[in-house]
Order: sequence, then C-alpha cells, then structure tokens
Amino acid sequence: MNFNEFKKVVRQGDAEVHILCNQGSLYLIQIINEGVRSLLTQNRSTRPQVFRGLSECYGRLISAGLHCAFVDQACAHDEMISRQGYGASRVDQRLVRF
Repeated sequence: MNFNEFKKVVRQGDAEVHILCNQGSLYLIQIINEGVRSLLTQNRSTRPQVFRGLSECYGRLISAGLHCAFVDQACAHDEMISRQGYGASRVDQRLVRF
C-alpha cells in the first residue's frame, strides 16, 4: 500500500497500524484494513518502505493523520531458539501514542 492509499484508509478510520521491529534497528509499517495485511511501500514500487528508527516511523504516521500505533517486537534471539512443537514465535506488542 503506497502512502496516498494509506492516507485514505486512515481518513476512513478503519486501519489498524503496526510498526514491525526487525533486527533491532529496521522498522516496517504494517496496515491491517478489513482483515487484509499490507506493508507501507515506497512511492510507486511494491518494495516495502524501510525506516531506520522509530522517530522516522512516527513522523510518517503523523503526516498521514495517525496518532497511535502498535509496536511489535519479536522475542529476542527467536530465530536461534527451536520453537518446534511450541507454535508461533512470541511477539511483544505495545500501543504507543505520538
């Protein structure tokens, strides 16, 4: 979903937004709208927009008219721990307002 489409969804008030933390310093914005998950993409590309800090994410979300989102942090070292038989990886999620 590009930024213009994202702003339209925010104006409709139906979006649930998650900031996905990857590798400790890379962040992606995931939009859940009517049960469909999509990532915020670069302009006219299908490549996801990658942010280097939470402040960059917050700034982008504020410019779209949003003032809160969930920050999803995967369990530390999850990729090195065998989770076979334990189901999906654990994710810590918190609501932030900006």
